[in-house]
Amino acid sequence: MTINFLNIAQVLVAMALIGFILIQRGPGATAGSAFGGGGGGASGTVFGAKGSGSFLTKATAILATLFFIITLLIAIDAREAYSSTGEAAEQDLGVFGVLDGETQEPSLVPVDAVESIDSSLDNAIDSAGEAVDTIEDKATELTEKIEAETTDESTDSDGDNN
Repeated sequence: MTINFLNIAQVLVAMALIGFILIQRGPGATAGSAFGGGGGGASGTVFGAKGSGSFLTKATAILATLFFIITLLIAIDAREAYSSTGEAAEQDLGVFGVLDGETQEPSLVPVDAVESIDSSLDNAIDSAGEAVDTIEDKATELTEKIEAETTDESTDSDGDNN
């Protein structure tokens, strides 16, 4: 309920802020031109004797501050409302995120595709196991061959092994 109230307040403040920014005087223009007055006569009657400059500037600053405060309150309230433990815990709400411990399968992945992926993965693991066995056999053969050559070279012609 608090988030709904804060969201409504956020939208109203944002609309007011946009309106006040658009009404403000630009370089070389007067605020009275927004009300149809040429020399600021209309703005003097609407905003007081000083014109619209100080009123619009202060109102914009107040609305901008209010906008940031409401944004922070929404963030704090959402963190408390949607955390998994009620504290400031982090929760992953990715593309397939689920709130409040609900468990459901992602609707974009059909079950047949998952079974197909599982069988493909099993085939890949089997193929990798066969490749590892083949490499082990070749490594064993090469090791035996190197040991045999080393043994043949270590015995010299006089038989002293020096």
